[in-house]
Amino acid sequence: MCPECEKHFVKLWSGISLSEYLDDLPEPILVLDGEGRVLAANQKLADRIGRDRSELAGGTVGKAFACVRSRLPEGCGRTIHCRECTIRRSIEQVRETGRPLHSVPAWLETTAGRVPLRISVTAAHGLVQVLVEEASARPRPRRQQRV
Repeated sequence: MCPECEKHFVKLWSGISLSEYLDDLPEPILVLDGEGRVLAANQKLADRIGRDRSELAGGTVGKAFACVRSRLPEGCGRTIHCRECTIRRSIEQVRETGRPLHSVPAWLETTAGRVPLRISVTAAHGLVQVLVEEASARPRPRRQQRV
């Protein structure tokens, strides 16, 4: 076995967590179960979305990304706004069809404003992987809604 492979497999055989394993990947990665709950995230993703990785596991994708809609009484995925959520729709589409989506423009509504994203979503073995290819460094201020 080559030295690089040995280093890689020794980590796996010693029982590292999925999140630690994902840290070796070059892209920001979020892994979800079939219900859209976060199973793991690598540090690159946590850094890119400005969150502590310990806050991500077990929650919904909206909670992981700090979507303001996830804090409404209905919760992530259950508000009227969620029907328009490109992230949620992409995850559900890939989960249902098994066909990947690449470089999908999306946005995230946070307390700091709207954050433009570009995501790719793939599915395998009952899991869904969300790759955050791009995220704006600065959120765009939210527009005030007229009453």
